[in-house]
Amino acid sequence: MNKKYNRWTVLSQHKICKENRVYLRCRCNCGVEKDVIIKNLKSGMSKSCGCLNKEKIIGRNTKHNMRFTKVWTAWQAMKNRCYNKNVRQYSNYGGRGIEVCEKWRDNFLAFYDDVGDSPENKSLDRIDNNGNYEPSNVKWSSYKEQCQNRSNNHKIGGRCLSEIDRLLGGSDGLVYKRLKRGWSTKRAITEKSNAIL
Repeated sequence: MNKKYNRWTVLSQHKICKENRVYLRCRCNCGVEKDVIIKNLKSGMSKSCGCLNKEKIIGRNTKHNMRFTKVWTAWQAMKNRCYNKNVRQYSNYGGRGIEVCEKWRDNFLAFYDDVGDSPENKSLDRIDNNGNYEPSNVKWSSYKEQCQNRSNNHKIGGRCLSEIDRLLGGSDGLVYKRLKRGWSTKRAITEKSNAIL
């Protein structure tokens, strides 16, 4: 039976001498064959062909195996909007003082425990548009809900103009055009879209 040292299996007891060192021909668990210095085998300095270190690095960098999932991407994007001045949306988030709570900022798993997986066709949204990203102020919202929560939305009676446009059966901009033409607010938001403009 061939002797094992960590992940190395000695293939031959025949010693190989080169460059004033003594080697043994070994095979790593992953299949790589290589001449390994005997001293390094016995001391444990050489445990594998390098595959063990690669696995450790991958393990450290992927603790949760969720990297590049939709929820992980949402976590990264949330932090970029708040802290990366080179991101286009920074002025609307970090530039306005919006922050990510301490619990989530450097801990994806804490974020994931609080928000869960992203439902189909939804993205991360803040309930209070002026509040921080924290457990009590986020939810998964549809694109339509997100649009209604934007700080640049025009609202009448707590409703977005685009929502009122749809309720009246009109296209986007219907109420805005009516108001611009001098309609009263009451008439602009109650008259169906088939009315003569």
